[in-house]
Amino acid sequence: MSPDSIAQSAQLAMLLELSSSPKPGNVDRCHDHPDIGFHHFLASAVLVYPVFRRAAQGQEGLGRLIREAVSVWREWGLDGNTHFGEITLLMPLAAAAGRGGLLEEEVARVLECTTVEDSSQFYRAFAMAGARVAEVGQFSLQDEGAAEEVARQGKTLLELMKLSRGHDLVAREWATGCAHSFMLSDILMQECEARDLNDAVVVTFLRALAAGQDSLVRSKFGEARAREVSSLAKSALSAPDILASAREMDLHLLQQDINPGSTADLIGAALFISLHRGLKF
Repeated sequence: MSPDSIAQSAQLAMLLELSSSPKPGNVDRCHDHPDIGFHHFLASAVLVYPVFRRAAQGQEGLGRLIREAVSVWREWGLDGNTHFGEITLLMPLAAAAGRGGLLEEEVARVLECTTVEDSSQFYRAFAMAGARVAEVGQFSLQDEGAAEEVARQGKTLLELMKLSRGHDLVAREWATGCAHSFMLSDILMQECEARDLNDAVVVTFLRALAAGQDSLVRSKFGEARAREVSSLAKSALSAPDILASAREMDLHLLQQDINPGSTADLIGAALFISLHRGLKF
């Protein structure tokens, strides 16, 4: 694939994930959140295109590319956190796709090549993005002094992600070569054989959420609430009308301001992988 085609796939993955409805609790084409809306996410996906293109060309490190994406958002006045977790997954996938080999193998190689400078750039990107992660005792992204300690100890970005794999879904994907995202791509493509793309994305989202706790929900509301959300997803999947049950779950989560955003990030990665594998719609 050409750098342009790879960037298009990454951008399209973001837009398809965003617009699919209902993904319980998350912004989609049918509703906004009080502080951030559908149009903010649309702009976020469009503005990051040239950064994806540079990733596919092998230009610059992953940390700098992620920071550049956030910088572009800020230049256009996007102050809230829209797609930070998703671009953190999509940048290495776009870079891997540009190498031309088997995507599963290339993404592992790309991640292994991260540096201490990538770590430094990622800390800066996180601070600009206003993202949320669970509190940790060491190298916390929310600790202004942690970046200096990371540099002193020579920790690469992949090493940092491996330290966080137990409590953050995006970090887990980095630590495992995006293994879960590849599995979700398999599920999504199977669902597309029986449903239209929107419904396949929703069902895949529910299956991902049912299989494990959303780390954003857990960081904001605690493990018990995250477990409850996963249980709701399981119930929706066992209902006679999955989409109707998903709509009920959506309303329930919106009323409580609960958004399983980390799971949505995984769906964006799975969509990119599926498009790379030849998914048509």
